[in-house]
Amino acid sequence: MVWLLSNNLDFVTAGKKLLAERFPFLEFSLFNHPEVTCEFLEINKGDPTREQLCREIAKPGYEIVAAMTSPRFIKTHFPFSMLPSELLDIGCKVVYVARNPKDVGVSWYNLNRSIKTQGYIGDFPTFWDYFQNDLTPWSPYWAHLKEAWNLKDHENLLFLFYEEMIRDFPKTIRKVAKFLGKTYTDEEIDKVTNYLEIKNFRNNSMVNYSELRACGIIEEGYFVRKGGIGGWKDVFTPELDVAANKWIEENLRDTDLRFPFFNNNIDND
Repeated sequence: MVWLLSNNLDFVTAGKKLLAERFPFLEFSLFNHPEVTCEFLEINKGDPTREQLCREIAKPGYEIVAAMTSPRFIKTHFPFSMLPSELLDIGCKVVYVARNPKDVGVSWYNLNRSIKTQGYIGDFPTFWDYFQNDLTPWSPYWAHLKEAWNLKDHENLLFLFYEEMIRDFPKTIRKVAKFLGKTYTDEEIDKVTNYLEIKNFRNNSMVNYSELRACGIIEEGYFVRKGGIGGWKDVFTPELDVAANKWIEENLRDTDLRFPFFNNNIDND
């Protein structure tokens, strides 16, 4: 969405060039240490194209970003405290997306099972215990979230909730366009909405990381899953839900941050 809105809805380029090239993931190489890269190269031995991809994803993110021309689009899961302190003040635009932690946990669990750079082989309750106790990458979750929430009024930060995006996607597209200084007609907004509708998005080879699945790096299922709200209800036991709600309540006491629709019995999966 951000790339399309910033590039005058250039669907032609978006249909020919991988999102990972247009919008690189800054720290992905951190999970591609030499042993993992050698494993990937062995799996794809004899296929020059796939071997080259295995080498490319192991390149340090800062090298890839440094070689990009302006304007640059960079994806990262780093908290603000691990990014340049002047990032917002020098005019960089940042879109930050927050999500109900229970849905985050389920999504994160599925990703950690499916992609070999993570390699998780346990069950969900164990994974949730790791997540809740800040033992997964990019933790601690709450410090990460609160850092961004405390900056939400900065003119160069757009703080979005995933739940609001799912409930009214066209409204979110308009909000992001305005943040990026772009104006589009209702017809154009509808076109973006349809292009990014979850089923179309899931089947779009330029954005769904099918190249990683072809190389055996993503082992099972889709990188793009349901794209809904409330999927945690299919995974959490009643006991786990009670403990998770207590954890969430405790961590929200010192902030006015609240997750939209958190107490609603909704499920758009």
